[in-house]
Amino acid sequence: MRRASTRVMAAVVAGLVLAGCAGCGGSAEPEKATRSAAAGDPKADGQPVGKLAELTVPAAYDADRGWDQELPWVRKGADTAPVAVAPVSGTVAYLVADQAEMYMQVRRATTGKVLWTSAPWTPPGTLDDSGGNDPAAIAPASVTAVNAGGREYFVAWAHGMDGKDALHDGKEIIQAVVYAADASGDAVTPLRSVDIPVRVGPAGTPQGEIVVRDGGAGRALFSWNDGYESHAATIGVASREVTTWGPDAGTVVGVTGKGPLANVSAGGFGVSGGWSSKDATPEGAAAERSAGFGSKVVNGTAETVADGKVVASWVPSKGADEDGTEETVRTVHDAATGKVLLRAECRDRTLTQPFDRDDTVLGDSVLTSASPNSRYLSYGWMLFDLQKGSAACLAAGAGGDKGRKDMLIDSVRDDGTAYGTVTGSDPRVAVEIPASTGTPKALPTGTEVPAYTPAGAGIFLTWSEGGGILVSGRAER
Repeated sequence: MRRASTRVMAAVVAGLVLAGCAGCGGSAEPEKATRSAAAGDPKADGQPVGKLAELTVPAAYDADRGWDQELPWVRKGADTAPVAVAPVSGTVAYLVADQAEMYMQVRRATTGKVLWTSAPWTPPGTLDDSGGNDPAAIAPASVTAVNAGGREYFVAWAHGMDGKDALHDGKEIIQAVVYAADASGDAVTPLRSVDIPVRVGPAGTPQGEIVVRDGGAGRALFSWNDGYESHAATIGVASREVTTWGPDAGTVVGVTGKGPLANVSAGGFGVSGGWSSKDATPEGAAAERSAGFGSKVVNGTAETVADGKVVASWVPSKGADEDGTEETVRTVHDAATGKVLLRAECRDRTLTQPFDRDDTVLGDSVLTSASPNSRYLSYGWMLFDLQKGSAACLAAGAGGDKGRKDMLIDSVRDDGTAYGTVTGSDPRVAVEIPASTGTPKALPTGTEVPAYTPAGAGIFLTWSEGGGILVSGRAER
């Protein structure tokens, strides 16, 4: 995460602006849940009471039915947006701010009805800019959704300094507060609050970007690097268990009931005492891959874990094609057992999709998304149909179309329709990809694509003209 030189929320816009949303209010404090549910209140059904933001959306969504929420405190260029969606319950959580305090608020994705608002939370002070990063390019707090045994939770978190003042150095921590997604009320207190120490490097330089995600097995996973060493910690959202791992555990990318799922230094990946990728090498993949300087390690790298599935990449045994590219072997595994669920080949690409360019949010080095019904999974430029065992590759030149550009997938619906963008396009080109064919179609100029696709709605994230992020829910047709 990039650094900021001021305390979290010190420069927050004084008012909270709600545009065309259920139960709109103009005070600096977040909207009250009871107000939108009051008897006789015309706003109680969650339908817009003001003018909605003008968005061009894909045909599956109705631009005239939905809700908007502005988050003016988020500075343009932020690496993440403080927004999360719990797909099972169809709820959207975001962080609003009032001076140095923050609140989590949760809405129904389809109607925008406010379901609950948390009690105020004061995150730790932000880190200074000793890492050389731009203080203006930071969202100092964020939120992620975690599923634990079918029940969903929202975890608000911030990376900063605790106890730092003129007389004390303070300590670098990640502070996380956990809420049940199905809570109710106007001042909901967290189920638990946890401070995770983050070790500072030898020169006292703050750590690199913190990546936070649903790690699996009911745990929120926090991971970061200290130079070449990887560190991770998990919080059990339904328990008080906190576990940390240093570099000896490898690079932890997820969690299972038997322990962390990690890439190990000798190559390969798996769960210690559980399963190993060495027992699941797919057809067309070499047993070993080059590690540089003439050395080799076990082939196979776990790229990400999502919805209980592992997406992995493998160096092919046949080597590079005449043009120097490789059709990298990709696999999807069951995280608990290591069983291969799907195998495909797709040209290896190194792609990223920054929020400030493409109006979408990173949860990884490339985007990972699962449909609410768990049938479809996307990873960057690949779309997997786990029921049919098929995959679509959207890397440049895929399928013999040598002139086709790279595309990245943002989200995927229950019907297998995925949405994404052509990387580097200016003006930005939005695309729609049906999993049944894997053939992308360019959408009209100016079309926004949903960052999340809970059943019945699309959640769009765009930059507001007045500054900050605009969170927009639009109903399905």
